[in-house]
Amino acid sequence: MQVSNPLQMNDWEIKKFIRIILAIQLVLWGLIGLDAMGIQVPIARQLVGFIYLTFVPGVIILRILKLHRIGNIETILYTVGLSIVTLMFTGAFMNAVFPSLGISGPISTMPLVITIGAIILTLCVICYMIDRDFQDPNFIDLKDVSSPAVLFLCLIPFLAIFGTYAANFYHTNSILLLTIALIPVIAALIGLDMFISSKMFPFAVLLIAISLVFHSSLISMYVWGWDINIELYLTSFVKMHSIWDPAIPSICNGMLSLVMLAPIYSIISDLSLTWVFKIIYPFLFSLVPLALYRVFQKQTDDKIAFVSCLFFVSFNIFYTEMLQLARQQIAELFLVLLILLMIDKHMNKSKRSFLIIIFSISLATSHYGLSYIFMLCLIPAWIMLVLAENPTIRNLKNKYLPNFGRESDELALNPNHLKSEDRSINYAFVLLFVIFTLMWYMFVSDSSAFNAIASVVKHIISSISTDFLDPDSAQGLKLALTPRKTLLLNRINQAINYLNQIFIIIGGIVLLLKSQAIKFEREYISFAELNLGLCFAGVSVPFFASALNMTRLYHIVLIFLAPICVIGGIVFIRGVIKLVGITWTDRHMSISIKILSIYFVIFFLYQSGMVLGLTEGFSSSLLVYNSSIDFPRFNDREVSGAAWINNVRGDQIVFADPYRSLLLSSFARDKLGLSEFNDSYVYLGTFNIMTGSIMKTSRKKATSTISFVPYNSLIDNRDMIYSNGGASVFHSIF
Repeated sequence: MQVSNPLQMNDWEIKKFIRIILAIQLVLWGLIGLDAMGIQVPIARQLVGFIYLTFVPGVIILRILKLHRIGNIETILYTVGLSIVTLMFTGAFMNAVFPSLGISGPISTMPLVITIGAIILTLCVICYMIDRDFQDPNFIDLKDVSSPAVLFLCLIPFLAIFGTYAANFYHTNSILLLTIALIPVIAALIGLDMFISSKMFPFAVLLIAISLVFHSSLISMYVWGWDINIELYLTSFVKMHSIWDPAIPSICNGMLSLVMLAPIYSIISDLSLTWVFKIIYPFLFSLVPLALYRVFQKQTDDKIAFVSCLFFVSFNIFYTEMLQLARQQIAELFLVLLILLMIDKHMNKSKRSFLIIIFSISLATSHYGLSYIFMLCLIPAWIMLVLAENPTIRNLKNKYLPNFGRESDELALNPNHLKSEDRSINYAFVLLFVIFTLMWYMFVSDSSAFNAIASVVKHIISSISTDFLDPDSAQGLKLALTPRKTLLLNRINQAINYLNQIFIIIGGIVLLLKSQAIKFEREYISFAELNLGLCFAGVSVPFFASALNMTRLYHIVLIFLAPICVIGGIVFIRGVIKLVGITWTDRHMSISIKILSIYFVIFFLYQSGMVLGLTEGFSSSLLVYNSSIDFPRFNDREVSGAAWINNVRGDQIVFADPYRSLLLSSFARDKLGLSEFNDSYVYLGTFNIMTGSIMKTSRKKATSTISFVPYNSLIDNRDMIYSNGGASVFHSIF
């Protein structure tokens, strides 16, 4: 039995398409009306609201642009990307215009429902007028959907979600361990060409990504991590006051990916902001590896693309630290959509340019750090491409490097000859992005983000001559030189990480010297080489990596360097085979990819904590909600205590250690003390109470050191005024 493919609705017959869109809209309006009357249908509004906001605006815009027959992956990605853009800028427009029309709370239920509904109806009318004659529906065979391989893959995210439920409420991590154990099984089966066919690779990548992000994000009933607490406060402020104040001086306040997107999802879907950040944002972020798979696949092949994505998601920052940065999750989605468009030479040039401009502006308003990094690469990438097209430069290269780029080998799948009129990076785009980004951050949020980057640049320039390659100033070098445990398994883990860097360097050299002998687009090559330079800068340049955090910087550069690492691994294996006197053949190429699949499975097992858990105990692995390890992850009692002190403290300062201060910052950003004040409140969390200590940090240049000290001296002159068993508050009564 076959049914119309819902993933390619933009190819359906127009009347059927519009009927489905209007049906979704009417159902959502009905559910909102029932809620207003006090009649609630469990989960229905949340699910319908999510589908409506995430897919409906984008798929209509695809039809207006007449983007058809682009396949499941591109359709999903562009649909979601355009939907997010629509929500962000619709909210920004309402916030700017509606108050002048007498609507004081534009970011609230009725204005949002009416405005977004009116936009959807208008888009439907335009869509019908422009694209009513097109229909070429794609169909799905239900037998394929219910195949054993599909059902096996679908089991993994289910186990991840159910496993977090068991960890939160029954304090057992057994199901989570099973989830993590099955992901390498999937990767090994694909690497060894067993059970899972190549057409299911993108589906496997998506489900692995969803499983990894949910197995972490759903731990605890509250947001956990660093920046996300500030993000929660700012979005809560917007939702509470039904308006965004762009003048609030915070580097996060200028991010439409936060202050517009999260409140709109929360209000329309009737979902708390906490769960918007724990469910919706991680789901959107899980599309990043799917987009990367398509980017890699277009330039290599199915297997190399999958192994590259496996490497990318295996680095644990993807499913730990990134889940604490909601704004960067959305920005990375826009970045990979830009990359996908840059290498797509089949799309109509004007449509591609339109989408690139839309997604680049959205990137600029989503995350200042990623925007500056993209801009830092964009300008030299454009210069490199212009120089590469210069006849004089080409003649010099052919004269002095006559053999580079002309050798035919297994990686030369489709040599690329880029013409200037085909590339999407031109002076107009570079100028537009640079001017818009700088202007946005100069005039929003009291120039907080612009001042922050200016301060970093000034700091780097002033210290480059004295602190170059200083481990205390270069965070990446500090991490590389930090002694590891002497245990054999720890040494193996360190060796794997070093070997990854060797593969990346080898791949980068191959990319540079044989750029025309491989399939990668020159725009991608330019960005890859520049990101390799960023990686070196993180290790050598003082205060560069610490401005963003070296682990986050490495995660970002892997967006471009993951397939370069795989290619470097193939070249490394090829060199070893030739060294022992064996002639390289297509069979060895296939074997090398299988070897790398198993290699990155081992890398994943180390990164996830599974291997070290075998020796140190799974209670200390990354998988467990373990209250005995101090971490910015909070239980219900700590949250209740933080809410209580926020309501009673008035204008007085509250002292808490760095982790507990993060929790308090989700309620109010000011009135937090980083040192002891005689007239301040003292807030203690569960870890403080259990251990009798508080965390203190000391900083030396770009590196921080954590220590734990007794808190007795803080409460000697104070009385306990609140306690719930998991949080306590002290204050001087007299």
